Amino acid sequence: MAIADILLCIDPTTVDEGRLKLAVNLAQAHKAHLNTCYIMPEERGALIGTGIAGAPVIPAAGMVGIARTLSPGVDPAAAVVPQVAAEAERADTVEQYVRAELRLHGLGGEWHLFSPGETGAFIELAKTVDLIILGQPSPDFRSTGFRPEDIVVAAARPILVIPYAGTFETAGRRALVAWDGTREAVRAVNDALPLLGDAEVVTVTFVGAQEKSLEQHRPSLQRIVDHLLRHGIPAKPEETLQGGIAISDILLSRAADLAADLIVCGAYHHSQLREALIGGVSRELLRHMTVPVLMSH
Repeated sequence: MAIADILLCIDPTTVDEGRLKLAVNLAQAHKAHLNTCYIMPEERGALIGTGIAGAPVIPAAGMVGIARTLSPGVDPAAAVVPQVAAEAERADTVEQYVRAELRLHGLGGEWHLFSPGETGAFIELAKTVDLIILGQPSPDFRSTGFRPEDIVVAAARPILVIPYAGTFETAGRRALVAWDGTREAVRAVNDALPLLGDAEVVTVTFVGAQEKSLEQHRPSLQRIVDHLLRHGIPAKPEETLQGGIAISDILLSRAADLAADLIVCGAYHHSQLREALIGGVSRELLRHMTVPVLMSH
């Protein structure tokens, strides 16, 4: 199935110009409609900026100190109130920038503005698109509630998560597919087909705890590779013994070895609570990812 609707989620805490560029490239390649969601920062403790490269990024809490310095005798809390209007102005600047990019590349799209915590409204919108593009949460940013792990489970749509560090203009030319035969892995491979259409090489890998596991999954691994080949995708199988190493670390290491620009995997085979308590591939990939990751649940 072709990608006709893409939903890009940006916020003012990251250099979203790169994420926008990747989304525009994908929308052009697939002649897709590109919706953009801008997430307003939290009023307290959030990082404030325009979301465009080169813009200042200022802790909102620090505004109180600035207000006290500039306006002695004025209630600091009241002095911060104008920042709401300032942030709205920044959002308008980003909107104009995004709309200009869409016009420049001949793309259609809509603009949506969300406040922190409006995850439910975002999910309802996300349910009606083919692909969601999100950023990996930055370690120096308080959560707005728009967490990839929540979105992928609730929206039932594939999400392409982009690392907060690095620049990525393509996704799918050299891909690494994590395969274990689970429902989530099957869904992820199917959802990735449009992104893999112009791939140079796709490596489908199974990581087994024992030799017996490799033998048991070998027929399944070959079948999914054959399936991709019938779609005209240059795929090849690969199997690896886990050897006490975290599967997420093995996938990231292989992605680096293969110069992959995309990892495809199923998300949350177990419950999110269990993964939060004992760890899991999805959780660790999102935490340590170095290349874009396509996840499906």
